[in-house]
Amino acid sequence: MVSAFLNGWGTGGIFQAERLFVSSIIPFFLYSVLINSPGRQRVLMWICIAAALGMVYNGHVQQSSFNGSYGAGIGGSITVGREEMRISYLGFFSDPNDLGMFLVMNMPFVAYFFARGGKLMKLLMLAVIVALGYGVYMTGSRGTLLGTVAVVGIYFLINNAGAKLILFAAFSAPIAATLIASFGGLSSSEASAAGRLDAWYDGIQMLIYNPVFGVGMGNFIDRHGIVAHNSYVHVASELGVLGYSLWGGALVMNMLVGYAILKQFNHYSEDESETEHADETLVEKYREEVLLNKVLFYSMIGFMVTAFFLSRQFTLLLFIFMGMQMASHFRLLKMRPSLLEMFSGKMVWRSMGYSWTVIVAVYITLKVGL
Repeated sequence: MVSAFLNGWGTGGIFQAERLFVSSIIPFFLYSVLINSPGRQRVLMWICIAAALGMVYNGHVQQSSFNGSYGAGIGGSITVGREEMRISYLGFFSDPNDLGMFLVMNMPFVAYFFARGGKLMKLLMLAVIVALGYGVYMTGSRGTLLGTVAVVGIYFLINNAGAKLILFAAFSAPIAATLIASFGGLSSSEASAAGRLDAWYDGIQMLIYNPVFGVGMGNFIDRHGIVAHNSYVHVASELGVLGYSLWGGALVMNMLVGYAILKQFNHYSEDESETEHADETLVEKYREEVLLNKVLFYSMIGFMVTAFFLSRQFTLLLFIFMGMQMASHFRLLKMRPSLLEMFSGKMVWRSMGYSWTVIVAVYITLKVGL
């Protein structure tokens, strides 16, 4: 709202803030507060998988009935040819990129049930992961395809690499992604790749000339003509340093807490138990909760990678999955109060600072290497 008022469109800022509150903040609050047990979390995971499979089936029907043309002319006698059919769905899944993002974010859920299940469950989950991969292919979204590869690659990196290598990968990833985009690796043509990079560069220029509050939410398209095709650049250009620090800081902080749980707090400490020896049931509950937290961490990795190539900064998917991840943090915090240190003021400021790594890396790569 403040950004919009300073850019001469106060009523637009009020409208945007109201829409953000209703479609994003309220769902985030409900998911983070009401998913107060692992059982509820698993039910939601099953619902997400079932929904994803329904969308893939619907997409298969779309492609099966596609005849290579669309858009009838006067009297239905004219059709316009098209080389490929990108599947979509309803509501906020009407864009193939949103649908692909949802499929990618469900893949860690499938891996969770595969790891916990018996032979029949493993076979079922193998079939599901193949179906989700087929769905990603049908969306034709190169960003979500990269997100799929990135989730698998980052999983093996975190499990096998040391802290220094992981840190180096985190800082170099935005640079590598920018270079991939510059060579047309995520676009069907060189012109499309150049347009994407132009949008990123213009977005950073908007930030430089309007550093504190940006150009106002919703104004990027008015100034550039198309979306930024990068959620991080889009937020920074529209909301400036203050807005991006809050949005990016919240995202990074959630991920830093998830990473700390995965690597540092993955075993229950008897020092925090009220009894001399931790109850086996409590230890098992903690282990199960850590596993759920790990799954949600990798789902959010899927979002963070695909969001680098898509302007999906305020999509409902982000706030639903962030809400589920925060709910897991809360449940672990009740079992292990020392985790509260991960939510300190120092961590908040650190997360805000880390979030700017993406913007700085993109800007340097565009200026120096391209």
